[in-house]
Amino acid sequence: MFHRLKQKSNDPGTAQPSRNIALLLLTVVLVFVSFSLFSSVLTWILLLVVCGAVIRGAIYCNYYRHLPAIRTLNLLAALSLLGLIYSALSAGLLFGMVNLLILACALKLMQMRSQKDVYQLAISLFFLISCGFIFNQSIGFSLFYALMSLALLLSLACYHAPSITMQKQLKTISILSLQALPIGLLMFLVLPQLSPLWHTPKAQGAQTGLSAQITPGDIAILSQSSELAFRATFEDTPPIARQRYWRAIVMEDFDGKTWKVHPYRQKAREFQLKTKQQFKPKLTGSFFDYEVIAEPTYQPWLFALDIAVPADTQSSRNIMQSSDFLLFNRQPVASKYQYAVRSYPEALASQTLTTIDKRLNLTLPEKGNNRTREWVSGLRAQFQDNNDFVNAVLDFFVDQPFVYTLRPDVMLVDPVDRFLFDNQAGFCSHYASALAYALRLGGIPARLVTGYQGGELVENAGDSPYLSIYQYDAHAWVETWGDKTGWQRIDPTALVSPDRIEFGLRQAMQEEGSFLADSPFALARLTNIVFLNNIRLFLADLDYNWSRWVLGFNSERQRDLFKSILGKLTPERLSILGVGIILTIALLLSLFFLPHWLQNRVGTTQRLYLKALSAFEKAGTQRAIWQGPSAFSQQISAHYSNKISDPFSHITQLYLRLTYQNKQDTGVSVLSAKQCHRMMRRHLTLLKTELLKSKA
Repeated sequence: MFHRLKQKSNDPGTAQPSRNIALLLLTVVLVFVSFSLFSSVLTWILLLVVCGAVIRGAIYCNYYRHLPAIRTLNLLAALSLLGLIYSALSAGLLFGMVNLLILACALKLMQMRSQKDVYQLAISLFFLISCGFIFNQSIGFSLFYALMSLALLLSLACYHAPSITMQKQLKTISILSLQALPIGLLMFLVLPQLSPLWHTPKAQGAQTGLSAQITPGDIAILSQSSELAFRATFEDTPPIARQRYWRAIVMEDFDGKTWKVHPYRQKAREFQLKTKQQFKPKLTGSFFDYEVIAEPTYQPWLFALDIAVPADTQSSRNIMQSSDFLLFNRQPVASKYQYAVRSYPEALASQTLTTIDKRLNLTLPEKGNNRTREWVSGLRAQFQDNNDFVNAVLDFFVDQPFVYTLRPDVMLVDPVDRFLFDNQAGFCSHYASALAYALRLGGIPARLVTGYQGGELVENAGDSPYLSIYQYDAHAWVETWGDKTGWQRIDPTALVSPDRIEFGLRQAMQEEGSFLADSPFALARLTNIVFLNNIRLFLADLDYNWSRWVLGFNSERQRDLFKSILGKLTPERLSILGVGIILTIALLLSLFFLPHWLQNRVGTTQRLYLKALSAFEKAGTQRAIWQGPSAFSQQISAHYSNKISDPFSHITQLYLRLTYQNKQDTGVSVLSAKQCHRMMRRHLTLLKTELLKSKA
């Protein structure tokens, strides 16, 4: 690639500044790429990167001229390696390898003394940029890593050809990159879409906001985040707002304050993963298909409407269905993840209540919340029928002055009692927790479900509509069992604040003014300003299309692409497609190399003269580098007979005439040039013949 840039520079004063800039560019790339992986890199390794950058910056500014001693760097490398091994044991192989690569780059940056060191660091940085795509795949990070790749190529060009100006180097690198873009795009479309060979990194915390346990009030904190949770694309019209309950986690273990995923369910899911056994719910009624693009959660659970099952082959291979009707991935979702599902909204009521379900969803804490226990005991004595009892509990939420708020008071002791009879103000998790607990006290199986409710509908021009679901759409509701009705979803929030379900959190909290109060500059909060809202929607569309068509281009989409081109996928047609792809790549490469080959191709005059020189080399006589054509012709005349020297003398005269004389002065026309070439070929044939005779 850089053969076009390579030039000989005899001026060290000109070459050295360009090479210093190349080293500075390598430093900048290392710092930027390392900090882009901030959440996955150990702090002390980032400090080593900063130290290396400071040393290189001081050398560039002539504040410091000596690199650290090799012994010092070797000792530092040994200590760092021991620290990395200790830190990475519990974090996983991928985490350890990425940190090892950054550590190696930082130490190499401090050590660079030769051209080999520069090339080794550049190659390592290319690998590090590739690692960045494992953790960050958004369009913004993709553009950032592309810019870092260009900077890396520019640094190599400046170091390899220091006499060429920076502007010319940048222009050349940009042209080469644009020429390589069609080939890269073609390879992206046709190369097999393989699963990654590494395991996803472990979570550094509950980054999704939804965790395996919840204390009433937790989701109220999450509602202050405008981060995207996932998007869903529907083939037809999406369900109405009141039907958009996105199931994520089922919690059945309650200790009086906190709801948790029951240990039995966790062990059951672990057993499913080991045995690869799928739980198959009863699927009844109508259904609808859609695709979900989930943001990284570093957790295995997925989001879907009730009751969902994988809708295509690839999703079926990666997604498991649990006995509590949840979807979970075989690995934690550490990057944007696209999957296809099919939901049966009427199927929840058709499921059965197993013995274990009944036991788990009737379990109560031994003590606490005494006022609630007394209240439920009185209601149960008054209403023997389960439906009447449930309606009586729900009527309590309607009749009492309950308030839906994002600013609930902290209720540490007997939280259900304080919420129901003292504060009577809370968020969705307060209402769902109190209702599920009251139903269990009344002998009715109930459990808490967390997920999201609602979503912003976006009409995508020329494509299917999609819903954007944000973290502030997080919600909690209750599922309860009825002997005649089966599992039913009950949302007490809908009784207290119908606007929350029908129109979303923004409108429900408009009067209180608490929506994203902790994030006043969030674009999602400024939807009333047309200009800012248009920017928000444009960025959302851009991210959606990037996620769906680029990040979501999997083997299924690749197969669909081949089908649209070939029709039926047969071995013969796939072979033809493969040959066509190879020819297309060859054509693109030829369009790049052919102009340079034609430009650098030796002319006829030069080629014929070089053949004459080659004939003498085979005979044992080689022209010295300092010798001109005339001087070498005189040497041949002095050492060879006339039969050999005369043809070469004629070849030399014709070569000098065609190469160095001005055609306008000598009157050499295109026709006379052809005649000269014909004469050179005739003398060349005679010369080779006489040389062969002289050898014999």
